[in-house]
Amino acid sequence: MNKITRIKKWSLIVGIMLSSILPISSAQAAAWTLTGAVVTHDPSMIKDGNTWWIVETSDTGIGVKYSPDGHAWTQGGSIFAGGLSWWGQYNGNSKVVWAPDMRVYNGKAILYYAVSTFGSQKSAIGLATASSIAKGDWVDKGLVLSSKSGDNFNAIDPNFLVDKAGQPWLTFGSWWTGIYTSRVDPTTLKPIGTRYHLASDSSGIENAFIMINGGYYYLFVSKGTCCSKANSTYHISYGRSTSITGPYLDMSGNDMLNSGGTTLEAGGGRFFAPGGESVSNGVLARHKLDSQNNFNGVLFLNDLYFSNGWPTY
Repeated sequence: MNKITRIKKWSLIVGIMLSSILPISSAQAAAWTLTGAVVTHDPSMIKDGNTWWIVETSDTGIGVKYSPDGHAWTQGGSIFAGGLSWWGQYNGNSKVVWAPDMRVYNGKAILYYAVSTFGSQKSAIGLATASSIAKGDWVDKGLVLSSKSGDNFNAIDPNFLVDKAGQPWLTFGSWWTGIYTSRVDPTTLKPIGTRYHLASDSSGIENAFIMINGGYYYLFVSKGTCCSKANSTYHISYGRSTSITGPYLDMSGNDMLNSGGTTLEAGGGRFFAPGGESVSNGVLARHKLDSQNNFNGVLFLNDLYFSNGWPTY
């Protein structure tokens, strides 16, 4: 089990090969045809101006992809590719970074990311800022949240959101007791105050992503095991709430704090175990494992719709 997907120098060739075998079925009529550097894990996607960007889990800093149209993807240079000295106490390897999340807030680019080791609660979330995503003049601001063995949460898989009132929040968590969110200080961009418990599941839960649509907040999570090759059970579930702090209920009225969650995608066939999801400009991004290519994570994009107040694609 390894949460790290290695971005190989031949991923462009793999992407071109994959683009010819990723059909658009009637059940997924809104699937995007993708080419180029489509090998990924935990893709956090954002459209900024006319460019689509992805930051991703990587073993050499924070992986970056970009595209002029969301279809043809190029692998960019990693952020902090050589690692930062403070990471080592959390990840045992100063170059490994998990599940970053990149957004634009108050006119500047912000980037949260996680450093840890698989199965450990000794974890940390770091922050970097830049004048813009395109300039890429990233400056690390260091640690903003950490956890240790015995805590009731795990400080990984950050997700940033500004609520309807303009208050920023950081959502995080993996396994243990699940998903949490905290207010963020608008100046320091560090979590402050109460940690609100949003979701849990004994089968495993992580990679939270919250978005707003209409009168609801929607919480998407990845459940199950991400990286057990053929035995991986990852799938994407969701619930909704009128408050960012919950409760988040699924379509059957079950609370996500009590293992609730409506399955958005379970995957199957050659490409399975979807997870690491994010949404930007009405487009759902996630990875799936390729059972015919060493179980590498592959990028999938779909237009995301809402039917009777519930997400679908």
